[in-house]
Amino acid sequence: MSAIVVGRIGEYLAAAILEMHQYQTVICQQAGFDIIATRGQKMWRCQVKASSYHSDRPNRMQWHFGIGGNKRIPTIADYDFVACVSIPHRRAFFIPIENLKQVTMSRNGDFFDDPKLESRTLHETMEILNERITKSETMHI
Repeated sequence: MSAIVVGRIGEYLAAAILEMHQYQTVICQQAGFDIIATRGQKMWRCQVKASSYHSDRPNRMQWHFGIGGNKRIPTIADYDFVACVSIPHRRAFFIPIENLKQVTMSRNGDFFDDPKLESRTLHETMEILNERITKSETMHI
């Protein structure tokens, strides 16, 4: 599979997972993020990173988050959260941008065996994002 196909499949899987958790989604052809997710009056930008097994590292997946020529770690100016999708498992986990501390992340395939991985990490991510919104609103009052 080409990187473009893996990326496209990842976007559709991430959007489907978000929709199953009652978020409305729009897949964007926007530089910088892939999905806009909304619930009620709130809106978040999601960057999707998809991975499949690599031939030289069986049972290991890797996601790259670097932005720009120097591959800096993304910030809230870039997007709000990331969906890391495993194509072979058809599952994802979510990370708020505040918790992304490295340019490259890898996981063994058994990481995706947890049936509550998606719901747990999405819930944790949205709690952090909602706290950010609340803090921002409090600062502007």
